[in-house]
Amino acid sequence: MHKYTLLYIVLWLGSIAPLYAKPKPTIPDSLQLLHFDVNGVPFDMQRVEGGVFVMGGTREQHRERISTDLPTHTVALDAYYIASTEVTQALWKAVMPEWEFFEELYLPHFPISYISWNDCQAFVRRLDSITGMPFRLPTEAEWEYAARGGNRSKGFRFAGGNIVENVSWGLSNAGFRTHEVGKKQPNEVGLYDMTGNVSEWCSDWYAPYHFGTVPNPQGPTTGKEKIIRGSSYSNCQDNSYLSHRYMAVPTEATSYCGMRLALTLPNEPTLQVKEEHELVKKIKIKNVRIKLVYVNAQEPYYISEEPINKRVWNKAMNLPNDVQWSQAVVDKTDSEWDQFLEACRRQSHEALEFASKEELQLAMELGFTQEPKIKKAKQRRWEKDTHSIQRHRRTAKKAQKWADLIGVQIKTTEDPTLLLYTKEDKNNQPRWIVIR
Repeated sequence: MHKYTLLYIVLWLGSIAPLYAKPKPTIPDSLQLLHFDVNGVPFDMQRVEGGVFVMGGTREQHRERISTDLPTHTVALDAYYIASTEVTQALWKAVMPEWEFFEELYLPHFPISYISWNDCQAFVRRLDSITGMPFRLPTEAEWEYAARGGNRSKGFRFAGGNIVENVSWGLSNAGFRTHEVGKKQPNEVGLYDMTGNVSEWCSDWYAPYHFGTVPNPQGPTTGKEKIIRGSSYSNCQDNSYLSHRYMAVPTEATSYCGMRLALTLPNEPTLQVKEEHELVKKIKIKNVRIKLVYVNAQEPYYISEEPINKRVWNKAMNLPNDVQWSQAVVDKTDSEWDQFLEACRRQSHEALEFASKEELQLAMELGFTQEPKIKKAKQRRWEKDTHSIQRHRRTAKKAQKWADLIGVQIKTTEDPTLLLYTKEDKNNQPRWIVIR
């Protein structure tokens, strides 16, 4: 074969390969940005492609993470649209002409504020009737995903960058007032003021985060407070990170909270991501690791395999090492337990709680937790574990038949676990930690 023949064949195949390649699905430019006009007031809705991201207080967000935005967890979202800017006073007035503004000076290009969550619902219903489109408030997960830049995210701490003054109106540069929307640097998907200016209502009721992968989370069906996301003109830099959560009752209206519209078009393709749970979670208290296992209950939770032992207690409370480091901790007051729990929260950056009696019993029935190791004075060998006691009981039951003949009652020892968790003095009991 001629030395150039093979080269010609390769070039020819390369030229025709695109003709037979399976075309990738693309979204036409007309659907990347939707334009609307309501009574002469225009606004845009930016498309956010679906994707999977880690939600909550990830490491780049802030050093001193707090329990409300922990634990971090995986969320999968389908594609949706979110407004490029916050709802302005002009758009609000175009939809709600009867609305009376608190400000004497009408500022059409400034964000609307002094609106409650209930007011937002009235606005959305009216806008739906005008446009015929199913507008709504974004879910908390949609808000954070969009603020982080969606699938174009560069991992910024604030929406669009790591220098807060470049992307937001906050405490350092706002003069303690709102400003015209869209004047700061946008984020990766073209959204303005996701950090700063005014905070924004979300659709969800507040609830603590849980581990696992959640597709399109909507939040609980009932609650007392609604989620507010994004910092405002009154927030300092340390409170402006994207994962920070706020909440308020639905009737509350303040000068620093407004809204942003969201929209899902019908027949959007879904990611088909199933809800999954992380089976094991490990937290760190100083240099001690604690293993928690997932319990698939009606309200799932993670519980420590063992009760709090003296090693963990001493590390958390900055006490010297104890030779009985594996022994379960007992005989502590409620105040001491509260101090210990708060110390563990600070050191682990997790929303830790103590297990309830029901949670502990279920975990024991499923074999997820271990019997407590408690050293007692003058404890006989057959009293040390449940299996030994059960063997003793079987022996005593056989012997009782003969003892009945002479009127003697053979006494058996109670199960130590059962005895331990039915005592009225709860401070004598060991405790397990959970993450709900």
